Amino acid sequence: MAGPVELRPTIDRGWLEAAAARDPVDHAYALWDLDRFPGTARFVSAVRGDVTIGYLLVWHGLPATPIVHWHGTAPGAEALLRELPPRPAVVIAPVEARDGVLRARGPGREFPELVMLRPADGPFPSPGPAASVRPLAGSDLPELAAWASRETHPETSEYPSLDPGADPVWGAFDGGRLVGVARPAVRLPRVWVIAGVYVEPGARRRGLARGLVGSIVAAAARAGAATGLYVREDRPEARRLYEGLGFRATGRRLWLDLGADLAP
Repeated sequence: MAGPVELRPTIDRGWLEAAAARDPVDHAYALWDLDRFPGTARFVSAVRGDVTIGYLLVWHGLPATPIVHWHGTAPGAEALLRELPPRPAVVIAPVEARDGVLRARGPGREFPELVMLRPADGPFPSPGPAASVRPLAGSDLPELAAWASRETHPETSEYPSLDPGADPVWGAFDGGRLVGVARPAVRLPRVWVIAGVYVEPGARRRGLARGLVGSIVAAAARAGAATGLYVREDRPEARRLYEGLGFRATGRRLWLDLGADLAP
């Protein structure tokens, strides 16, 4: 398709919903943020004629560093480079966009990620030690906030600001002490996306991460939703955990850390 590419400060919802039907995990954050966080998420679309060929979702919430989700590899989508925020930032992009992003905002550290999906009706293995994992309640807020504020891993950065009475969070416990967390960062009718999976080092290798993820998968399945997540390609133990719960890779992305020091 010929013609100039126009950048628009918005996104075509009908186009986005059609794209999400084809690739539910990759576009889940965009659909969720479009409705839930209109003041925190900014969109820029690359449009040729009336056809969207790519977009940026720029997140300005927590962590404070902008996090950009780039979608689109068609010729002309590179025009989105002009709308990338200045350093420091994180850009989660197709592999094809790597060189352009690094030329525009580099240098940066690269972390290949797999996009994984588990169907709602897939075989459901045992999630693990369910007695040690439960959904947190509003009354758990002080303990969650105190625990998360002591942890420095990027996966825990959003937990101090969450209210488990309003934002679903699952906790793993060891002797009644909170030692791990996970949450569905996105809860759409067709897919939930799991994020923030973290178990403190002293409590690992006990099946608690499996219990956390498996419990959220079960809740999503009861709601009729598939489950998705992103996992670093160079973490074989995490990949085996997710594969054992029925997740399969559906795509590949690059996490480009441009001076933010926020490795996934």
